[in-house]
Amino acid sequence: MYTKKLIMMFFFKKRTTLFIAILLLGVIGCAFLLSYNFSENINSDTSNINDGNQTLIFANSKESLEISYKYQEVYFIKDGQTFSSFLDQFNLNINEKVKVINLVSKEIDLKKIRIGTKIEINSNKINDKKDIDYIIIYPSKERSIYIDFDLDEIKLKVNKLKIFKSSKFVEVDVNNSIFQSMTAKKIPENIIMEFIKLFSFDIDFQRDIRKENILTLYFDYYKDEKQNYVKSDVINFAKIKLHNQSFELYRFTNDKGELIDYFDSNGKSATKALMKTPINGARLSSAYGMRKHPILGYNRLHQGVDFAAPSGTPIMAAGTGRIEVIGTNGGAGKYIRIKHLNGYKTAYAHLNSYASGMSKGVKVRQGQTIGFVGSTGLSTGPHLHYEVWFNNKKINPMTMRLPSGIKLNDSQLEKFIEVKKRIDLEINNETN
Repeated sequence: MYTKKLIMMFFFKKRTTLFIAILLLGVIGCAFLLSYNFSENINSDTSNINDGNQTLIFANSKESLEISYKYQEVYFIKDGQTFSSFLDQFNLNINEKVKVINLVSKEIDLKKIRIGTKIEINSNKINDKKDIDYIIIYPSKERSIYIDFDLDEIKLKVNKLKIFKSSKFVEVDVNNSIFQSMTAKKIPENIIMEFIKLFSFDIDFQRDIRKENILTLYFDYYKDEKQNYVKSDVINFAKIKLHNQSFELYRFTNDKGELIDYFDSNGKSATKALMKTPINGARLSSAYGMRKHPILGYNRLHQGVDFAAPSGTPIMAAGTGRIEVIGTNGGAGKYIRIKHLNGYKTAYAHLNSYASGMSKGVKVRQGQTIGFVGSTGLSTGPHLHYEVWFNNKKINPMTMRLPSGIKLNDSQLEKFIEVKKRIDLEINNETN
């Protein structure tokens, strides 16, 4: 009986061992088949994997690995950079470069391409070889220039943004500076600068403007199909209400839509020969007259006025004229003097730099930026020293009496009154 049990246990162990052996052989066989199938898939046709703008290409195992990327790079034209020199940084042959320049020059004046012009480069890179697919130039908010590097030829097309003219009425309570108060109302910067320039003949913005003064504007602007702001246009009406008086101006054009000038309610022009303050956002830090020089240490006649302002603040030509002197002028540092009509000259000292295009003999218009505030020469800090000359003698810019602008009469005055009524009606509709 005992011997029979031993024999049965021996056969049970044998079957278990055989079963385990068969199981192991099955696992090994499956692994071999899976490995073989995977190897066949690897050696099959090329597969593409797309991930956003990057495309990875796995080539046949007998060939080298090939990887392709799509690039989108944004650039801006720098100071002193030409469009030709901009293109030099890309993989273009001479024929392609000339073709691109010739095409683009038909749409924009490349000699006057603005600093900061946005250019988008869209490229395709395979391994180490990078080729341009297309270029987009944005010369303005209203249009874009598309240069397509087709296989056969380089082509250009212009996309114009559909824009619509609209008008906006804004009333501003002065709480701090004019600029900050108007910016808080989301008034475009160029409209703010134009507004200040319009009243700079009659108002000293440093001493006449106080808190709770009221500024009123009615200006045109453009928006796109989605009602997004694109650009501002012109001021149709502007008003400053001080504590004891008000100034208001209307835009008046001729039959061709060309600006004649801005006039008050009586048809008298706002424009005078010279502006009292050729700088915005500054404070009068030193008046005309005797004073102790802050560096030399002795009393001397200060034959001009000083406006303290941050370095880099734009300086405007006080009147239309030609640059008579430009360059470093001793203690005045970087200096510009402009000759105007009727015996007037204006001078600007301690500049940090000159505006682009400024040189001796160049004609400048009233309100044009000619330079930027600095602290060159004998100066204790950034400011503009401003002088007015009349018949080669320096006079006080803040008390000078300037000849008034033109006054409308007869048929022109009748047309102006019609324009004034139309603008008043538009403002009334905007506010009600």
